Amino acid sequence: MLDPLDHLSALRVFEAVARLGSVRLAAMELGVTDGAVSKQIRALEAALKTELFIRAHRKLILTDTGERLSISLAAAFESIVRSVERAERSGQRGRLVIAAPATFLVRWFLPRLPRLLKRLKGTEIDVVAWNKDPIATDRSIDMHVVVGGENAIPGMTRHVFGPETFGPVASPEILPEGGPPEDILSAQRLTTVWPTAMWSNWSMESGHALPESPMLRFERLLFAIKAAEAGVGAVLAPGPAVWDAIAGGRLVAPLGLYKRDGTWALLWRSDQTSALHMSTLRWFQAEFAASEAAAFGKTSLERE
Repeated sequence: MLDPLDHLSALRVFEAVARLGSVRLAAMELGVTDGAVSKQIRALEAALKTELFIRAHRKLILTDTGERLSISLAAAFESIVRSVERAERSGQRGRLVIAAPATFLVRWFLPRLPRLLKRLKGTEIDVVAWNKDPIATDRSIDMHVVVGGENAIPGMTRHVFGPETFGPVASPEILPEGGPPEDILSAQRLTTVWPTAMWSNWSMESGHALPESPMLRFERLLFAIKAAEAGVGAVLAPGPAVWDAIAGGRLVAPLGLYKRDGTWALLWRSDQTSALHMSTLRWFQAEFAASEAAAFGKTSLERE
């Protein structure tokens, strides 16, 4: 069996070529010659006994095998970089690397980060946008923020800090004053390219029928939420992404937010639990409850 460590240099060269789509650009990034890059690629293909690129006229096209390998290597090298950076700072006291979905980070976590830093009294926090499943062997991240059902991950423990909610929100400016709550469902629907069935899933889970309405798609949920704040239409969004906007009057949720079976939770390695981790968990739990209360008042509008 091929030992990857014997070909680590060639794998690094391959990852650069696959990512940049060019031998020349990869050579420039790595500080070597074009010929050295090409030689490493040929040696790697010979060792693997398979082609990684289809060589077209002045163009390299990844084969299916090359595509799969490049995706895996990109994630692996990213983890290595974070691990090395963390090792360089290992002498510093009190550091947490927290990974979470980008929408959660921008809409909920970052506005509250100063309060977490104050609570942890000088602990340095690195923030990573992360939308992949956590991996216990990736020791470069201390805490993962996750949402959804409880899927056991060997070597990691799950610590819940709040329920999963989502529902339609829109700018109050586009809704008829004094109209029924269901008016929000007639507004133009804002959604994301993926997943594609957000509105139909919400309809089935919440029991609200959807009338005919135009649909506008965005690459990211962050964009759709900002469009809703601008009065473009109604968007389905998770609670933490819109609570602050509801509290500030930029968005309204006349139908409330539907409570799903899932939860928001922190995941970390089972062998890593410390006073710092537990203090951070308690902060998440308190802030999560407070931000929901600020949006809806003491009486929650969530629908079971």
